[in-house]
Amino acid sequence: MRDTCPTDVISVLKAQHAEIRWAFIRAAMPGPEQPASFRRLVRLLAVHEAAEETHVHPTVRHISSAAQAAAARLEEERRAKRLLVMLNRTGPDGEGYLRTLRALRRAVLIHAAREERSEFPALATLSRPRRWVLGQEVRLARYLAPTRPHPHVNGMLANRIAVPVFGPVDRCRDLADRWLPRNRRH
Repeated sequence: MRDTCPTDVISVLKAQHAEIRWAFIRAAMPGPEQPASFRRLVRLLAVHEAAEETHVHPTVRHISSAAQAAAARLEEERRAKRLLVMLNRTGPDGEGYLRTLRALRRAVLIHAAREERSEFPALATLSRPRRWVLGQEVRLARYLAPTRPHPHVNGMLANRIAVPVFGPVDRCRDLADRWLPRNRRH
């Protein structure tokens, strides 16, 4: 019998990592769907990292055997977030898009692999109900967290302050991007 369920934090994070891997592939494919694939990737990464910084890393930090790993993963996320900000500014039509996308992909995939090796075993030591609650918190972030990278929002406290402010603002901007032609927004 497995010790995890689909809403266990480890299962939720693994599923999100797989979704992010596919989003990178789609965002690199040229064609009319590339702008939408790009926006989806940015959104997935922004929300995923906010959830990890707010809920997962602080929890792992309290597990003594994994405290250093959590700190290292936070630093990796800060570096990846800087690349994500650059990519978001460049956009899929900008110069250097694929180069920046590849650099970000490499950083994110290395980061995800390190999380799975160093933090997931620590998370597995938590009680099953605690892993379930943590999984629900990560899933809920998909609906509340900012959908764009905010380079100065790092860590648990900053994300807890940013979610009620930047989350709704980003979602309004997402709606404007979807419904207003680009030349009429300016």
